[in-house]
Amino acid sequence: MRRKKKLLRVTPLDSAEDHKYRSRGNDSWSDSLLPGSMDNSVAIDNTINRMPLWIIAVTSSLLLLLLFLQLFQLQVVEGERMRGIADGNRVRESVDFAPRGRILDRNGEVLADNTASFQLSATPYLLPDSESERQMVYAEIASILEGIDPVDIAEVAEGEGLDHPRPLLVKENIDRDTALRLEYNLPGLSGFSLDAIPVRSYKSDAALSHILGYVGRVSESELEDEPELYPLDFIGKSGIEVEYDHILRGENGVKETEVDSLGRPLRTLREIPTTPGEDIHLTIDYGLQKQLTEAIEDKIETAGVEKGAGVVMDPRSGEILASVSLPAYDNNIFSSDISSAEYESLISDPQQPMHNRVIEGAYPTGSTIKPFNLFGALAANVVDENTTIYDGGSITLEGGYTFRSWNTSGLGPMNARSALAMSSNIYFYTVAGGYRGFEGMGIETLNSYYRLFGLGERTGIDIPNEASGRIPDPEWKRETTGEGWYIGDTYLQAIGQGNLLASPLQLNRAYAAIVNGGSLITPHLLMGADVPAGEDIGLPSDHRRIVLEGLDDVISFNGTMPPSVFEDVGVDVSGKSGTAETDPERREPHSWFAAYAPSDDPEIVSVVLIEEARSNVLYSAPAIAETFEWYFRNR
Repeated sequence: MRRKKKLLRVTPLDSAEDHKYRSRGNDSWSDSLLPGSMDNSVAIDNTINRMPLWIIAVTSSLLLLLLFLQLFQLQVVEGERMRGIADGNRVRESVDFAPRGRILDRNGEVLADNTASFQLSATPYLLPDSESERQMVYAEIASILEGIDPVDIAEVAEGEGLDHPRPLLVKENIDRDTALRLEYNLPGLSGFSLDAIPVRSYKSDAALSHILGYVGRVSESELEDEPELYPLDFIGKSGIEVEYDHILRGENGVKETEVDSLGRPLRTLREIPTTPGEDIHLTIDYGLQKQLTEAIEDKIETAGVEKGAGVVMDPRSGEILASVSLPAYDNNIFSSDISSAEYESLISDPQQPMHNRVIEGAYPTGSTIKPFNLFGALAANVVDENTTIYDGGSITLEGGYTFRSWNTSGLGPMNARSALAMSSNIYFYTVAGGYRGFEGMGIETLNSYYRLFGLGERTGIDIPNEASGRIPDPEWKRETTGEGWYIGDTYLQAIGQGNLLASPLQLNRAYAAIVNGGSLITPHLLMGADVPAGEDIGLPSDHRRIVLEGLDDVISFNGTMPPSVFEDVGVDVSGKSGTAETDPERREPHSWFAAYAPSDDPEIVSVVLIEEARSNVLYSAPAIAETFEWYFRNR
């Protein structure tokens, strides 16, 4: 059945009014699209607001600039460090610490050696990124070490920041069993390493600490000066250890291994073998060193005092055979990281155990200075060996100042030889400063002869911190006190009192020059050291004979030292005593003795000082006598 089409009917407009309406409606629609075409239309502003665009542009530029600066910081400024951190995650470096060379005495006795020790260190940038994982590692380490808190481990490991590239010491002196447990667990202890490190071990029974010195951890400043060192290295800090550190130290071995993401080794990238330090032999005779130590310790105890020093030297070569400063300290405590409290206790100790009195001490010499006074008087033709000066016990200057001899009753007529043997103050006052028409040599000539024998200057011994002593003169006194120089100052300087200061080693060297024929040698502690040849100070043979005869007579019934003190030595001994005033209101005088033997061909010369002990007959001289007896019996 066919569907009928539906027709569309168009209805015509009924009126002109309707047509008008439609026309206006069409005009209104078209006018709305054309601004300004109608009186009642709203004008649209065609000006664009650009501020948001500027904000976007500036913000984008700043972000790009910050990004560029960050890239510059990472790639250029911190490039090396970041590459190091990246390599650190790929490359593991292990260090085999070089053992230091041993220190031996002249006869092969080991004075300083090495013992094995284990230490645990943390490398911050290799620690786990997760804080919880780090805390688990710290807790596991604490459970193995015992006696250490995880918080303390964290404080060390993270104290320099988690990007710190150098290992930091967590625990040292770990016993072997604990070290084995740590080593077994190391694969799970990310960022921690266990190192076997040689630690110094010293003989401590012969007051050797001032000679040998000690080693200590390398400091930040030392790392900057010597970048080849590792932060866990020990290096020489004092004494022989620092003087010959370049020989003793050796070179650490290094092995670099590439690892995978789990830390498993893949291949060895670089390996440098360990080079141990070289051994050195000292001129010290350990047996003699021990004997001198015991002798001085005994005299200190007997005198009821606490400080003393002594040195024995070969006057022909300058080799130091023994050198003792008491009280001493145990240098083994520096082989581990000594606490600041322990170190402060040492340096603040009023007995100054770290002070090497043999080379750093500066003391009035007392009458041990008189031989050098006599050399000056003979050279200046003020006296000859027969010139007689009467010792009445004292001399009084104009103005009433009185200077006395040690024997206030007087010693009678004195010539050069007897004045030295009897230690006549009056004789040496007179030849130095003059008295009642007798013209002395004067302070300039006196001082020149003190200096000729090396007083007032360092000896050049091969350990650091040597004192130079002091030889006062008018200029020094004027600058120091603002006062002028008087004849009384010359008198005091002539007998080793007042402001004249010398160390035991300086006196020992000066006496060596007398007995070896006038050679001012350089004392040294290293066997075979390349030291300057002795300086010939030009002592006339006649003058030397006079002085030596006077020193021979000191230890006799005509001298100040009873022969019985040295009767067991087995050879003839010569020397000179000295009693040095300090502060008479508070302290007793120091006891000195200088001696050499055999008298006719000296092999050894020694000086001993017992501080505030007064009597040289009871203390300093017997200490030398016992030491000489041991030497000539055993050597």
